[in-house]
Amino acid sequence: MSKRANPTVIGGFVLGALVLVIIAILVFSSGALLRERIRIVTYFPGSVQGLNVGSQVLFQGVPIGQVTQIGVDYVPERESFRIPVHYEIWPQNVHVLGSIGEADARDVLQRLVDEKGLRARLDSVSFVTGQYVVTLSLSPDLPKRDYAVQQDGPIRVPAIAATRDRVEEMLENLQINELVDTATETLAAVRDLAESSDLRETVERLNATLAQAETMLSNLDRRLASVGSRADETLTEYRNLATGLQGQLQPLAGQLQATAADIAELARGLDAGIAPLSEAALEALQETGAAMRAVSGLAGEGSGTRHELDRLLAEATRAARSLRTLTDYLERHPEALLQGKR
Repeated sequence: MSKRANPTVIGGFVLGALVLVIIAILVFSSGALLRERIRIVTYFPGSVQGLNVGSQVLFQGVPIGQVTQIGVDYVPERESFRIPVHYEIWPQNVHVLGSIGEADARDVLQRLVDEKGLRARLDSVSFVTGQYVVTLSLSPDLPKRDYAVQQDGPIRVPAIAATRDRVEEMLENLQINELVDTATETLAAVRDLAESSDLRETVERLNATLAQAETMLSNLDRRLASVGSRADETLTEYRNLATGLQGQLQPLAGQLQATAADIAELARGLDAGIAPLSEAALEALQETGAAMRAVSGLAGEGSGTRHELDRLLAEATRAARSLRTLTDYLERHPEALLQGKR
């Protein structure tokens, strides 16, 4: 007869297994099940190839969440498709200072979208693997959102076109056919120019000009060499002349010094002889001044000599006038010298 199993033991094993399963889930999920989450959705333009569920969400390189869902929506009114990317942000990684709970962090995040221009963009992790992540950044210069805020749904963060989308758009806008046609025409023009006879003639003329220039330069070099030798000879002659002049000027220098000494002695003698003459000249000038002062006193205003001179001049003037009258009369009547005045 077999022994009956103990229900307590079986229950303990089952409870222990459940605890181990819960611990394993918590460990392998890195505590994601216990994290608070803020749900966000972004409609990315273009392709999201390389972005997968579980891809990281980064803010300035710091992981703050992960992608939870990627889908495709068809909008009948616009007859177009859009790609919603749902992801979540963990408030524990954002560290919103001064707020607690999901509601406060959600309000802060919504205010960043509305006022600070919070935007989402796809960035490449590696060009080799082609994996992409969602990057959040602040762009206050971009236009604000143009849609209503959903109170209960996920926060909608506008998207910025990825770099690859901008490159693809730029390549699409490039008119490749026109560029190719222009390049072909340019190459054809270059080929025609290379094969033209004018270019060959120009090259031949250029070669002839270069040959003439080379000949002229060689002649110029020879002439410069001869001029240089002549210049050396001239400099040698000038050097010899300077040496000869220096030898001849040395005796002259002694003679000039002696002459200068004689001139100095003569100047000193002249100074000694001129001193008495200068004294005599001063005495003569003094006597002349006294005579001039005496004459000035005789001819001055109010002096008797001046009065006598003035009367003598008046009498002389009247006599001259009478003589002139007599002369005029005799010129008119010369017979008066014999017959007398009638």
